[in-house]
Amino acid sequence: MALTTWLPPILQSLFSVHSIIERTVIKHSRFLLLMLFILGAGYIYVSHTQSIALQQQLLQNPKIDDVYIVDLGRIQTERQYQAQYRIAQVRQVAENNIVLAQSDTTYRRKRDALRAIKLDSVMLDGFFRTDRLTFERLQLASLFEIDAIDDAYRARDIYVMGGIVKQRQKPMPINHKITSDIGLTMHNNEGIRLYHQKDFTLALAAFNTAAKAGDAWAQYNLAGMFELGEGTNINLTQAHYWYQKAALQGHQRAQHALTLLCESQPLHCKSQTLSDTH
Repeated sequence: MALTTWLPPILQSLFSVHSIIERTVIKHSRFLLLMLFILGAGYIYVSHTQSIALQQQLLQNPKIDDVYIVDLGRIQTERQYQAQYRIAQVRQVAENNIVLAQSDTTYRRKRDALRAIKLDSVMLDGFFRTDRLTFERLQLASLFEIDAIDDAYRARDIYVMGGIVKQRQKPMPINHKITSDIGLTMHNNEGIRLYHQKDFTLALAAFNTAAKAGDAWAQYNLAGMFELGEGTNINLTQAHYWYQKAALQGHQRAQHALTLLCESQPLHCKSQTLSDTH
């Protein structure tokens, strides 16, 4: 009884509200469409502005494994412009310079480069060229302004736009000081690859980065390059320092190399201690 009493007024109210809304929409349709257009354009503008600001921050503070879309056509100004998009990934970050690996494939359309990232192409063997791109860190902002660096991304975990762009880090072992029998770090692996390509200068820089982070294998490799003068002048002080650093972590090869170095240079080793600056 109560339902049949209240239902007709409720339905009548709903119909009235619907009628008012319909008349209002018809009467002010142009105004509403204009408001929707303004709101949509405002949202696109704010999103674009935030994206630009985020990318500028990434370029001001580059990190290993950051991914850039680079248009070489904007850089090679000596000839008529033609889009030449390549995928670039940060390999080394120094105080003044940044070294990028560049894709072997050149893309005519930016969307093709983005699609390659989404398809995990960055992780394929041979995807990157052996020759590197080197820019001054202060140069990155100006390259971004002229669209020579079209986009900049930082991986979330290991992904950029759903595509894998770097290896997932292995969990740290309980005894994190024991590094000699644990998998090699990324920078050390990069140093080994560069060393085999006889790019000793960049290999030395990669080993140095990993050695300073505490990688015993990198410390051992770095010491060997200083001992032999590969990519630098012979520096037995540096060799002794890094051999000793690795040896103290239980690296057996470093311990053996340190023994041989001290046997051949006893006076040198006696005058060096781990506290010496390197």
